Formats: sequence, structure tokens, C-alpha cells
Amino acid sequence: MIKFYMPDGHLEKKAMELFEKAGYEVSVNGRDYNPKIDDPDILLKRLRPQDFPFVLATGKGDVAITGSDILKEFRLQYPDMKDKVQELLDLGFGKTRLCSAISEDVLPDVKTVEDFAKKFKDKEAVVATEYPSITADYLKRKGIKAIIRQPAGKTEAWLTPPNPEADMIVETTETGRTLQENRCRILDNVMEATARLVVSSDSLKDKNKEKKIRELVMLFEGVLKSKGKVNVYMNVLKEEDLKQVLAVINDYVERPTITDLKGGGHDIFIVIDEKKLRYILPEVKKKGASSIAIVNTRMVI
Repeated sequence: MIKFYMPDGHLEKKAMELFEKAGYEVSVNGRDYNPKIDDPDILLKRLRPQDFPFVLATGKGDVAITGSDILKEFRLQYPDMKDKVQELLDLGFGKTRLCSAISEDVLPDVKTVEDFAKKFKDKEAVVATEYPSITADYLKRKGIKAIIRQPAGKTEAWLTPPNPEADMIVETTETGRTLQENRCRILDNVMEATARLVVSSDSLKDKNKEKKIRELVMLFEGVLKSKGKVNVYMNVLKEEDLKQVLAVINDYVERPTITDLKGGGHDIFIVIDEKKLRYILPEVKKKGASSIAIVNTRMVI
């Protein structure tokens, strides 16, 4: 059995969808920490993704879905343990930016991170963030001396005027809307992040676990490859039309599947980018294709 850490928070819904598209049934009962899955070889545990690199590195679990920003923070914070966790897949969802920001009301003349560095040239700034190691590295590169604090609550609250607790925050955002609503000005993008499938290095040394993990990777890769793809089925009933229809298809697909129909004619199957449908469908219809059916692609393996 492998222990798979499922994220709660903003990554949870997409992680559930990934499992379901890969053919699994997963259910979460309220605040239950152990979601149910229809595979006896997988034990699911639901925690905050910020903890996943650490628990994998210490051998408490095998696989997890976490953010690339969280993984980087872990590797900077625990350099002696960084090789204990490996990245298997960039899952592409959960896109966020890690940004530096200040209060527009408190520091109205600060427009860039360079402005901030000049303003605090002769003193230490207070910087609040959930990513102290990434932030320390970032501030060092920008030439900013700072005391870094990891708040227990909402980071942006530390910039609320009239007497804010921090001079700057380094915070994750998807759209920047929450920061703008709190009159925070984004100065710089520290890094961009997406969800990653990560694994304990020790788990890959166990043959049985490694086999199951590789199967999961194959299925998840199939789901990712299918994004934006559709299955297209069509009939070409007249033999003389086949060459013309294939001439259109071959501009978009290298090797279509062609099957002879009982009683004459051919059935053609292709997998194609959904955005290309508007170009190919009118043309194949004009050249003699009929009974065209389009179905969403679940996986491409």
C-alpha cells in the first residue's frame, strides 16, 4: 500500500478531478482526514500541502500533491533533506504568483522593489510571509535588510493602515484581487508556482511501491495529455472520397485509424486539438465524410 497525501484548500478540487479522470472514485466526508478511494493499494490522507515535502522526507508517506513554491521553501529551509523528495510531474493546475507588496496608503511613493530598497537603505524592514526562506533569498538578492516574520493569520492584514505590523509582505495570489481590495500594491513577482506530484525518494527504492507509483504517474500523464483534446469519429462511405478526406486530416493528424465498414466504406478515428475542429470539420464534410461524432478525450496514453 502507498500513502498518498491529498491537499486541502485551493488545490483540493483539482486534485479530486485528476483522480476521477484517471479512473478512480474518491469521496471526502466533511472534515474527514482520510478520503475514501476505490483502490485497496492506496491510502489517502488529507492535510495542508505546506506540510507534504517534510512528511515525505521523513518517511511518513509516499506521494503527494503540493505547490512548487512549497517545495522550493522546503528545500531552502531543509537543505540536508532536499534530496529526500523528488518531483515527478508538473500538474499544471493551481497556478499562483508569489509577490512582494506594500500598503499604498502607508508607502504611496514606493512603486517598485527598487524604491523600497532605497527607502529602507539605512534600516531594517519588517517583512511578513508564509515563505520565510524564499523571502530571505529574494530580499538578499534585492539588497534589502529585513526582519522576517511568519504570521499566524492572514498575511495581508499586516499591511492594514494606519499602523501596519509589516513594511512589506511576500504573499501568494491567483489574480491579485484580494491584495488590491486591501489597498496593497504589488511591487514584484518573486516566483510563479503550479501544483506538482512529488514522491519520497525512499519510496522509489521499494519495488512494490515504485511499481504502483509509476502506474499513477502514467495515468496522471494520460489525463494531462488529454487536456484540450477530443476524439473524432467519421464515416466515409464512398471509396472515391477517402483520399480527399485523408488529405484534409493529414494536415492535422499523422496517423488516423481507418477501419473497413461492413458493406463498404470506412470508419476514421482521430484525436485532435479541440481548437482545430473549426478548421477540419467543414472541410472533411465537404469532401465526403458523414456521421461525424465528437467525444471528449479522458486520457491519452
